[in-house]
Amino acid sequence: MKKLMLIIARECRMRLRRPAFWVLTLLVPVVLAVLYVLPVIAAQRASEPSKVLVVDQTGLFDGGLLSTSEVVFEAMPSLDYAKNHADEGDLILYIPLRETTIPRDAFLLYDGGVPPLALQSAVDAQLQTLLRNAILEDVYQLEPSVYHSVESTHISLHTQESASGRESFSNVKTVVAIVLAVLMVLALVVFGVQVVRSVQEERQNRVAEVIATAVKPVSLLIGKIAGVALTAIVQLLLWVALTAVAIAGVQAANPTLFAQARAQQEVQSLATKGTAATVQYETPVALVDQTVQGLAAIRLPLVAGMFLLYFLMGYLLYGALLALLAARLDSDADPLQWSLLILSPLFVVLILSPLLLKAPAGALTSWLTVVPFTAPAAVLLRLPFGLPTWQVFLSISLILLLFAAFAILAARTYKRRLVA
Repeated sequence: MKKLMLIIARECRMRLRRPAFWVLTLLVPVVLAVLYVLPVIAAQRASEPSKVLVVDQTGLFDGGLLSTSEVVFEAMPSLDYAKNHADEGDLILYIPLRETTIPRDAFLLYDGGVPPLALQSAVDAQLQTLLRNAILEDVYQLEPSVYHSVESTHISLHTQESASGRESFSNVKTVVAIVLAVLMVLALVVFGVQVVRSVQEERQNRVAEVIATAVKPVSLLIGKIAGVALTAIVQLLLWVALTAVAIAGVQAANPTLFAQARAQQEVQSLATKGTAATVQYETPVALVDQTVQGLAAIRLPLVAGMFLLYFLMGYLLYGALLALLAARLDSDADPLQWSLLILSPLFVVLILSPLLLKAPAGALTSWLTVVPFTAPAAVLLRLPFGLPTWQVFLSISLILLLFAAFAILAARTYKRRLVA
């Protein structure tokens, strides 16, 4: 045991002393914080509204298109006149007159860059609203306000557990499940590659031959895997802590920035719905409340503990398998390509995630939860929805059994290659 601890300590020291370890540890939280802040800053960036020249041959939309902070409408007498008087960057909205009284097509003409999708959606929403209002008034002699009061009426369907009455918040949990599964796969890929490179490096510099004379090959491989695992846990915890500190620091430095961004998102949501959006003003707030309540309903300590547990289980399993691979690979082989091939079962879970999330307790999902090679990603995918305790224990037991088998096989292979 003393020799095993020495090997683990040696592996940890080797990685903690490398400048690349600390550069990545400090750089990744900064990058994540920047990625978090950039969309907010981009939303606050002032921009000139787009100018749209309207050529309406039907007469149904005269004076009805309302200018917003994103788009300014200006009526034009004809299409040729609009083209002759359009400045660089101006758009032309052309609504031709057809044989039918109800127009079927409208054309947004541009010269140069394609107009943004948000602008196209804003124009389309206003056209749909105005056309619907015209049909209600002219054909059905119905006040649009009456129709909109009926159209905006909705009933909220709450999915609750019968015994406790707790909400399911399936939409929020689905997003959280996908994020957890993706993070698990990325973490196993990153630190699995380190195992392959560690074995290859020691085979090249012949240090392993000296260590193998005093330590059993199994202890050598387990110590190497455990050393990288401890380093990985330290780096993961530092990433989480430093990212939280970086984001909190940005929010504290400019607290109004994020409040303005939330208000801007509500305004944009209203603008894309046209003139009928005022009756749905409460919708963005309801969505925010639902998201916050859904996140609060997830037991974060349990999620964090299960993530750490299955990261260790997945790392031990794939670490031993990758160590076996590294013991047989040539020194010039690319560790990343082979690692991705070995870790491919985890990518299968990500590819199947839309199907699995439709039935988190289904037969296929349950099998993937128990199979050792897919369990780390499948468990995280099911975790927000809950999963049976017996499946957790069974998957962990199978992972540990396979880890022991792969570790022994890797050690024997490692020993033969050293002797050779």
